[in-house]
Amino acid sequence: MNEISWGRMRSKSENLAILTVAVVTFTALNISLTVNVGALSAPPTYDDSGYLMDGYYRFMLDGVRSLWSLAESFVQYPPHAPVEALTVVLGYWFFGPSNVGPYIMNIWGLSAFALMMFSVAGDRIDDRAATLLAIAAMFVPVAGAIISELRPDMIAGLFFAFSGYVLLVREGAKRDHRAAALVGLLCAFSMIIKLSAVVITVPMLGFALVAGVALQSEARSKAVSGAAITVAAAFVILVPVAYIWGGQTYAYVHQALVSNRDIWFTPGDRWFHLSYYATGPGGSVGLGNLFYVGVALILIDIAASLATKRSDIRSLAYYAWTLLIFIGMTNSAEKTVYQGSFFFFPFVISSVVALSRLLSMFPRQSFRGSAAIALLAVLFLEPAHTYNQGLYRKDTAAMVEQISDIVVQSASATPLCGAPMYRFAVVGSQPVTAQTVALEVAKKDRLRLALDWLFFVREWETMEQEIEKANFVLLPNEAGLRDSLNQHLPGAVYNDQVRALLRQDNRWQEYRIEAADPLTLFVRERCE
Repeated sequence: MNEISWGRMRSKSENLAILTVAVVTFTALNISLTVNVGALSAPPTYDDSGYLMDGYYRFMLDGVRSLWSLAESFVQYPPHAPVEALTVVLGYWFFGPSNVGPYIMNIWGLSAFALMMFSVAGDRIDDRAATLLAIAAMFVPVAGAIISELRPDMIAGLFFAFSGYVLLVREGAKRDHRAAALVGLLCAFSMIIKLSAVVITVPMLGFALVAGVALQSEARSKAVSGAAITVAAAFVILVPVAYIWGGQTYAYVHQALVSNRDIWFTPGDRWFHLSYYATGPGGSVGLGNLFYVGVALILIDIAASLATKRSDIRSLAYYAWTLLIFIGMTNSAEKTVYQGSFFFFPFVISSVVALSRLLSMFPRQSFRGSAAIALLAVLFLEPAHTYNQGLYRKDTAAMVEQISDIVVQSASATPLCGAPMYRFAVVGSQPVTAQTVALEVAKKDRLRLALDWLFFVREWETMEQEIEKANFVLLPNEAGLRDSLNQHLPGAVYNDQVRALLRQDNRWQEYRIEAADPLTLFVRERCE
């Protein structure tokens, strides 16, 4: 190995070491914020509680202790989001029964983010400058949410954005067969992380693949054959995944877009929906004021490209791809900051592309420019972010403690009434979720509960039938009932009727959960 090659390897190793230190630091800061004011400052709520319960059940109750037993568990009982389930199981595996472990395990997602930003910037500027831009990018709020939120959306949006970048910006004709296959695996993985996002990932990555080939001015046939290999490699992974998860993914997407569309839609006028992921409620949380910075960088880069007649149509195509995603998502009836990840991360990559392209115009000054940007980020931007404000839910800790104690004590003294396990039903979605109670009960007594979300029930007759199957029925407090009604949850309107029904049935015992705004738990003490 000559001195030049050795020097380059040493330089890259040093840059990766700096990135590693940065990732660990940002992870620690985000975990601290999460413990103090975020999701870990109170009992878990949606959707964190569901992923935590699933992972804890698999690891502690099902005895998943190896990757093989985990794979068997996934095949027999497919989780909603397999990659998130794996992250949670590993979190409990490495860090014990505390809920902090799964959040710490999100470090793999932030590591991927740092490497991807480094890779994108490194396509145009030297490694030292690219390292500094990658560090600066970790100050974007949605990057912090990779650690502080226990959902697949952020990491799925990241891999989706980077897959689109690889397909569109990097020339397919320059890939050998192995590289083309690896791109296919990358795209497949980005789809698997959040299977229910197929409505956006499949068409937009397919469009990026076709557009990437169409933009190939030379060696078009090699680009086409490479694209074919990419698709084939993706199908090798996606076919078995579709076989295992296809049915439940279709059912989930269908209920979200069709049967329960009236529940999941987000009310608001046309401007609210148009601005939601930019300057509205979603964008202000996921991107903050950096949205304006990113837009300015992209527009300046486009203007500079036209002025200098730089031929980089592929970068401009990625900007257009990001804009198409934004337009498509503004027309979706449902809006959440989590779903916004599928726009936020393409936007972040677009911003890094624009900034690195502008810095590449002054190659001798690119390191100083990147250093200045990183320094400004350190001085003026917050390094940790969370969407989940658990600080305002701390009163739920005492509620969960009381409810779980009653369930554990009652389960030792009341019959199952013919069911394979005790059934816990909830009429409201807040302030305490069914999964939160199930997780706490499992930790206290290794008891598995079957859960029933009665707030989805639309007919009173069905409500009565479901209650007849239950061993425990939790009614929300006044604040929780208001939240459920504001969420358009149809079963919540039966709250008073359920209370009256159970009070007049002598098989049920009523427990008042002590709190400023109390909940009510009914326990079935006799079968007949």
